[in-house]
Amino acid sequence: MSDEDTTFGGRLYSELRKLSGYNLVTGIMDYNAIQQLKAADREGTLKLFRGSSYEVIQLLKSKEPEEVAQHFVAKAEEAKSVGTELNSMMLILISSI
Repeated sequence: MSDEDTTFGGRLYSELRKLSGYNLVTGIMDYNAIQQLKAADREGTLKLFRGSSYEVIQLLKSKEPEEVAQHFVAKAEEAKSVGTELNSMMLILISSI
């Protein structure tokens, strides 16, 4: 186990990468923020996500990093699905004009 896997943020980062690859992580954070996340304990991770929704803050305060990562990935997939549905509806509307 590497050092980054022993911190709360490192575990969160590793799980996000495992579940979604780099796309989700780099969509949320730049290189410097990712390096800070890898080294962050729970409090440090909370600071990195300051300004996030109440739901995200509560997850970070109360759940294990792996559970938080699963939530993030599920929300990203949900948003992607909604975006795909909206794009399909727009194509249908445009083609009917």
